[in-house]
Amino acid sequence: MTTRDDRSEGLSRRDALRLLGLGSGVVAASHADPGVAAAQSTTRTAVPRGAIIRTVLKDVSPGSLGTGHALFHEHLNVRDLGAQKLLDGEGRSDQTIIDELRASAREGLRCIVDAATSRRSDEQIARLKKIAMQSGVNVVMGGGYFLAPYPKDVIQMSEDEIADHLTQDANDQRWGAFGEIGSSMEMHADERKMHRAVAKAHLRTGLPIFTHTPHESCAKCALEQMDIHESLGVDPQKLCIGHLGDILDDPKAETHKSIAKRGAFVGIDTVGHFIPSAPTSGDFMKVRMIVALLDAGYEDHILLSSDFAHQDCLQRYWGAGYSTVTGIFVPKLRMAGVKEATIRKILVDNSRRFLAYTPKRAT
Repeated sequence: MTTRDDRSEGLSRRDALRLLGLGSGVVAASHADPGVAAAQSTTRTAVPRGAIIRTVLKDVSPGSLGTGHALFHEHLNVRDLGAQKLLDGEGRSDQTIIDELRASAREGLRCIVDAATSRRSDEQIARLKKIAMQSGVNVVMGGGYFLAPYPKDVIQMSEDEIADHLTQDANDQRWGAFGEIGSSMEMHADERKMHRAVAKAHLRTGLPIFTHTPHESCAKCALEQMDIHESLGVDPQKLCIGHLGDILDDPKAETHKSIAKRGAFVGIDTVGHFIPSAPTSGDFMKVRMIVALLDAGYEDHILLSSDFAHQDCLQRYWGAGYSTVTGIFVPKLRMAGVKEATIRKILVDNSRRFLAYTPKRAT
């Protein structure tokens, strides 16, 4: 927590907020009674005793991450990114990702989740293990299926059979989360079926779930996903509804507040870089959303990530790489008056609580 007077830099906190266009509400939030905010939040902030974070190499205790932060929705498999088009061969592509993670580790990154869009090959799993071993960053493997159309041999199964399939892969491949599990602007029946199957697989494993909502802005999609998982008994503390930073038609973040009130995490996970399919959803809007959530007392429900997915974001090509959240977006939160203790809770405590779970025994 900083005690420096912002005016010593020639710019008052209120002036900074005015420049960002966030108004006086943030000033009130930054000085709000913490007891009032805590009373509004429904989340238990402690990690359960015996909970682990499952990485591609081993299970680790949440405390082993120290004061480092985690990113819950990124992409590491360079073949998926198409990065080999610019890099000289797969081996060098892997080394570039390793170097990028090492650079971000020096800035506090301790754990990163690699999101899946389909079933992983043995080659992809081996690559993730190599990246984890050589970078020194804990790598969590997300698993599952992204959007319809799905592989025919999978979607032709019943919901329970798909849940069995997902559970088996999660155990065999050492998944640490289900994700990213998506839906279209109009949720397809098969996508609804997949979400229900993932919910059932969660009940069998305890694994956290993070979702994809369309970058084109779809508040109803987020709420529909929430309804499905809640109706099947998913632990809301192990559910993050993703890409909510791309919702443009909700200036007061009512969708975000509704999801947080129901106990789930709000994924603001496309920060710090340009998303081609969401060209008007910039960081300014995302900061406003976070401020609205903080004003409402939901700091325990916010998760940040960048959804790194393009080679031009690499530090090698003058991007911020896997430091986009801390290097580009977090300074904007500070400019908006968000306290260091709150930033730490979002980056460190919230991500750790989301990823840490108690594995369930097979029945």
